[in-house]
Amino acid sequence: MSETLEQMKEKPHYSYSAINTYINICPLQYRYRYIDKLEAEQTPVALPFGSAYHAALSEQAQAAKHGELIAWDMLTDIFATYFKTNIEASPKVIFKEGQDADVLIEMAGKMLEATTRDWPDFFSCVDGIAVPFKFEIEGLSKPVIGEYDLLLSVATPYDEDATVTIVDWKTSARAWPEGREDKELQASIYVAAYEANNGVLPEFRYDITTKAKSPKVERRYTRRTEDQIARMKKLLLEADRAIQQGIFIPNETSFSCGDCPYASACKAWHCEKQAA
Repeated sequence: MSETLEQMKEKPHYSYSAINTYINICPLQYRYRYIDKLEAEQTPVALPFGSAYHAALSEQAQAAKHGELIAWDMLTDIFATYFKTNIEASPKVIFKEGQDADVLIEMAGKMLEATTRDWPDFFSCVDGIAVPFKFEIEGLSKPVIGEYDLLLSVATPYDEDATVTIVDWKTSARAWPEGREDKELQASIYVAAYEANNGVLPEFRYDITTKAKSPKVERRYTRRTEDQIARMKKLLLEADRAIQQGIFIPNETSFSCGDCPYASACKAWHCEKQAA
């Protein structure tokens, strides 16, 4: 029987979120979160919001396997249940000015309405929902684990014949710039993991819903070449090497500084005593 994601998490591992934190957000934040395991000083509301949104879309995907579409107001209720639970379980959730839980639930309802208005994936094309994976890379100190939001057998702009497509659901404060999907580390990791475990190089699709009064939904397809996968592996190996050597330098201009969960620790970082 295959391991569940929770079982995988009990053993040493990297996740995409952890690797992305080190490479693209802040190495010092990586240390505080994944090595020192400091208690978070605050939690950006985007985290419980995104988790609840994924949960609601997973419910819709399950219904879509039977050709059904859940009414957006029912999905909003599902979202609200998960969202409130997530907020209660998260330390010191911070809202942006003018926001509270009710405002964000209303926004999520509009986003879910937009997402389901043109829901494209039904019946036999849905192969899997919330599918866990483990990815071994030669030389990496521990495996990468994660979860595919949705696996499809569906034609894509690249291939008219049925093929495997990984779908990842995203919420975003603004529309993605053109071509961002082709540079995302997550797609490279997930595509490579699927190929390593199944012998098939899949396509990848980001479903991006903007957080706005009038939300928009974009479905961005992307694919990875073997050269891009090789580059991703090299990137992970170099990050792993730096982590093993204890290199955790703060990123002073990171976009996440404003709501960093470890802001106070970071401010005092330069006063830490050097390890013997």
